[in-house]
Amino acid sequence: MKKLILTLFVVVFILVLSFFVMGISRKIKENNASENQISTLPLFSLPELNGRIFSTSEINRGPVLLVRFHPECEHCTYELKEIFRSGLADRGVMVLLVSAAPKNDVNSFLTQFDVSGKDNIIPLTDTAYLLSDIFSKNVIPSNYIYDKELKLVKALYGEYKIEIILKYLEVSE
Repeated sequence: MKKLILTLFVVVFILVLSFFVMGISRKIKENNASENQISTLPLFSLPELNGRIFSTSEINRGPVLLVRFHPECEHCTYELKEIFRSGLADRGVMVLLVSAAPKNDVNSFLTQFDVSGKDNIIPLTDTAYLLSDIFSKNVIPSNYIYDKELKLVKALYGEYKIEIILKYLEVSE
């Protein structure tokens, strides 16, 4: 009887262990697939605040800074203030600002930064969470830095100081 219980315990243990190993393996494969998918600026189309549909196929050269943010996020507010204060758009960097918040909330939030009339700053709304599928990590804020050839240089998750972002964009302060 003890042998049967011990055997049953070992079998259950092996099954549970196998379940965890398969789950970890699946997660690693998903992360690798996501990394391959974003290794160059992925193709996607999202609406601008004015209703026009913007497609990344319109971008021929970088550098590009794609920022995923939310208007109610304090870390996002700090980071965007620093990005705009640095004048990245005036240095030839294309800045894509993507939020899943409603268009009116994004528009109200961005009025504090005076982004109107700046061709290199493109606010986009992603209420269908398209970028969640493409980039797989849903950390807000997230920054994806692409070089002149639109190859991913660095993905930064969470709040970062502008010096770090500038370092990876290879833009001097």
